[in-house]
Amino acid sequence: PAPSPPVDAPPAAAIALPARGSIRFAVIRGTEGFVVGQSIHEWEHDGSRYQARSVTETTGIAAVFRPARVVQASEGRIHVGGLQPVGFRHEKLKGTDTAAFDWERHLLSYDGKEVMLPDGTQDMLSLYYQAGLLALSAPMLELPVATGRKLERYRFNAMGEEALTVDGKEWRTLHLAAKTGTDGIELRIAPALHGMPL
Repeated sequence: PAPSPPVDAPPAAAIALPARGSIRFAVIRGTEGFVVGQSIHEWEHDGSRYQARSVTETTGIAAVFRPARVVQASEGRIHVGGLQPVGFRHEKLKGTDTAAFDWERHLLSYDGKEVMLPDGTQDMLSLYYQAGLLALSAPMLELPVATGRKLERYRFNAMGEEALTVDGKEWRTLHLAAKTGTDGIELRIAPALHGMPL
């Protein structure tokens, strides 16, 4: 018989993301579409482990009057349910927040606390990719999310399909919306782009 895999090796997932890549998002303020910055997401995975990083910063005139830079990093495993973060880091001007995920003991550590770690918990960066992996097969997603300062539940509802034009090309997207407390997230997931958000 074939040798058993190591205990800490999760089953491989049928992850649709390319092995590595990068996306640049425009950061827009107001209804006039004024571009104030950019957010660059980069990731790589080998089918069992992943690393992702995002750098969001003001650009152009906005960078002169209000310079800002936020860096997020997530790393973890890939298993049959998708992404399973083990570490998250959120760097901003006012300091750094971190979260550590202990899946064997089901404990989440952040801000000097330890709390129970619910199954399927994501961090604020892996959330975007996990939502894309799951959205095409579920009309509603509920994901616990660790921010480095708190643990909250985000319930994403499918708001229907939308056509979204980016750089002159039209894409079919699935519109997802979630709200928790005063925070809200809206995503447009593109099935033709491996379920990544536009």
